[in-house]
Parts: sequence; structure tokens; C-alpha cells
Amino acid sequence: MIKVEDLVKNYGNVNAIRGVSFEIEKGETFAMVGPNGAGKTTLLNAIVGLIYPSSGRIFVDTMEVTKNAKEIKKRIGYVPQRISFHENLSVFEVIQFYGALRGVDSTRLENVLSSVGILGQRNKKVGALSGGMLQRLALAQAVISDPPILILDEPTISLDPEGRVAFKRLIREEKKKGKTILLSSHILSYIEELADRIAILVQGKIIALDTLDGLRTKLKLNSVLEIVIENMNPYALKLAQDLGAIEAAINGRKLSFFISPENKTNVIKALLENGFNIQDFWTENPSLEEIFIKYTEGNSNS
Repeated sequence: MIKVEDLVKNYGNVNAIRGVSFEIEKGETFAMVGPNGAGKTTLLNAIVGLIYPSSGRIFVDTMEVTKNAKEIKKRIGYVPQRISFHENLSVFEVIQFYGALRGVDSTRLENVLSSVGILGQRNKKVGALSGGMLQRLALAQAVISDPPILILDEPTISLDPEGRVAFKRLIREEKKKGKTILLSSHILSYIEELADRIAILVQGKIIALDTLDGLRTKLKLNSVLEIVIENMNPYALKLAQDLGAIEAAINGRKLSFFISPENKTNVIKALLENGFNIQDFWTENPSLEEIFIKYTEGNSNS
């Protein structure tokens, strides 16, 4: 659906994007994360066709962006990082304008405003909206024409908790429709919940790209595993340690330790095979925030 080939974007002596390549499949939710100044917005703007690359190529639906910008823009719903609507228009007038611009049936307008939780503000002037409500209106205009591709640059930046819940619901609903979604966000917990794959961008380069589990595996980060055992005894601790458990400890009937993701099931299997009655267990995997820090801590000055 989206293909980026060796993309470079320079602003004078500043290398904003430095040889980036990746592909996004149809129906995939693909997230881009990185520190401020990593080049995320520049890259998204290039895909949308708002800026031209210094070199390299971008394809959307097999069409090259620089040669088919008008046609490609019809297929994309876009939320920029900085949003601007005419302040004297009402919320409904704004969505009416975008609906008419894209040939949308007027019966769809209220449903779209409802989907982002802003229908109750329909008669309010844009200039009187809070930052969060303005962000919701931006999401509404992005999905108004039901485009096959959504590109969202920091779409949750001003949303309150209620708005963020509505945003997650909207993304899941759009994904169910088969939409291709490309988004960037500093709220990594949202990326962790929503993204099929994640690209980590630093200094204009992609330094890692994989599923969340794939990123964890590549870094060999340990998970926390806690197991409640009815017939607990010290041999359970030894079994876990022999299979790679770190900082293992027994507290009553609970055995807790750090373990590599690939060895988690091995410990549980060994306990069962040795007659231990497991009543419950739970695991806590390394978060995207931990992964992000690990990947970026040695690349910030590259």
C-alpha cells in the first residue's frame, strides 16, 4: 500500500531524512516513534505529498507520489501535527465544508462527529474550542470521506482521557474496515496497543523496525514472571534458576523472577512436570518505552 525507497530530504546542510526505506501493507497499522527532531513529521509530509524529497521515491497504491500527488491525496485522510481551521466557522460548518470538498453525502456528517465525540459541540465556533476538541475535529475531517489510508501525525497530542479512549476506538474501527493506518505519537502506550509494526526513527534514520514482540526479542529484554504454586517448596526456585531465571525469590506461595521471553514457557512446563500445582501466573513484558530507550540511548548523537 505504501512503499518508501531510499528517501532523503535535506534542508540546506540539515539532513532531515537519511536514506529511509520501508513498506506498509494494506490493512496494517504502522507506527513511527522517535525523539523530537527525528524526522517523523518530515517523512509523513513527504508521503502525503506536501513536500518533495531530495532523492528517493515514495509509492502509494503503486503510484509514485511526486507524479500523482492529486490522485493520491484523494485516498488519504491526514491529521497534521499543527491544526488550523477558520475560527469563525462552527464545528458543523467545518465538517460540512470538508464533506462537500470530498463529495460526501451529508447524512454521514453527524455520524462522523459522533464517532470522535464532538457532536455535542456541533454549533460551537472553532475559535472557542479547547485544544482537545480541535484535535477531535481534525480526526473527523480525516475520516469524513472514508479514505483507505489514514496518516496521523501526533493525533492524541491535545486529547483528554475521554478523547484518547474515543481515538483508540476510532482507530480499531477503521482497522476493522481494512484501512491502512500510519501514525506517529509520543504516547508510547497507545502505539503499544494499536500498532502491528513499529519503526524507531532517530536522526533521520530508521534504527529498528519490527513488531513489538520482535523488538523485545532482538534486544533480549527479560520479562517479569510471577507464579502462584499451591505446593510451594525451594526446589521450584532451583528449577527456575536452572532455566535462566534472574533475581528469583519465593514469597509465600508466589515465585517471582526475571526471565527471557523464550524461556517463560520452559519454566512453567518444568514446574508442572515436577509435580508442582500452578494455581495462577502472570507476566509483565518490557514496555515500548523501555524498548525505545534501549534502542535510542546509543544512537542519539549518530
